[in-house]
Amino acid sequence: MSYLSKAQDISQLPGSNLWVIYGKSTSGKTELLSTFPKPLLYLRIGDDGSNTISGKKGIKALAPENLTELREIAQELKKDTKYAAVGVDTFGLVVNEWIDQNAVQKKKRVTQQMWGDLKTDTEELIKLFHLIARNKIVVLTCHEVADSIEGYEDEISPDIRPNVSRGARTYLEGMANFGIHTTVIEKEKEKPDGSIVTITRHAAHLATNPYYWVKTQKPANIKLPKLVYNPTYDKIMKLMKGEK
Repeated sequence: MSYLSKAQDISQLPGSNLWVIYGKSTSGKTELLSTFPKPLLYLRIGDDGSNTISGKKGIKALAPENLTELREIAQELKKDTKYAAVGVDTFGLVVNEWIDQNAVQKKKRVTQQMWGDLKTDTEELIKLFHLIARNKIVVLTCHEVADSIEGYEDEISPDIRPNVSRGARTYLEGMANFGIHTTVIEKEKEKPDGSIVTITRHAAHLATNPYYWVKTQKPANIKLPKLVYNPTYDKIMKLMKGEK
């Protein structure tokens, strides 16, 4: 049988559902992750925001001790049918774990060759989670980083991007189906007695803008708001479908 004879309707091709949620610490990344469909498997890398979602129902957690364990868990997830979603929090810390495992523990200096190996290993891990995202939602959280290059500050391109190894960042952004930037919005409000209070709310950037990398998959005729306050998975999906 020829390859051309295997062609099928494009709607039957396996899709992918890979999300990248990134922002500063305490900007609501983990909180947004916790709103994704259940049952949800939470994979903690480093000592990050798991305490903010402890006690929420429908979430099971694992804390891989090294990258080898993370890869083995990911291999199991390729065949798993139990979980509707899996989140890696914080995926950007994979870089730190890799350097610790391959340089610090072995008392070696990080060489140019190691940076190349780091890029390759990170991309392989991204590719693995992209495969998993064909049968469940996968969410990778990252911190943010300013990515302007000296001499090119005025170029029209996002300055704030997910903080993974620079070589693998473009690969991550290309493989992701959705890219969401989280932030904290503070607004002062005057109370009846004349005192001023500060109202703090979590928010997410969805619409394309020149400052933050974002990525969505939606019909071209649907216009997204610049900010979504107190974002949740359901709220974001409704907006992408054009629902109020």
